[in-house]
Amino acid sequence: MSVFFEAKSLTPEEQKKLADEVEKRISSKLEDGTLTERDIREIKEMRLRPLPDIQDVQNVYEDHLFTPKPK
Repeated sequence: MSVFFEAKSLTPEEQKKLADEVEKRISSKLEDGTLTERDIREIKEMRLRPLPDIQDVQNVYEDHLFTPKPK
């Protein structure tokens, strides 16, 4: 399997270890029938969308969560 992710917070050794673990889990899921070759192909073809930057997300909290209740 080719390298399919990059985790800049991990060392190259940690990235290799993580990639090996992912490959091992995928292989076991193929063997027990949880995943098919078609499933894996579809996952490979998926386009990832970036997570929104917290600065760009509008306020999602209701005022009642932060204002004290009247006595």
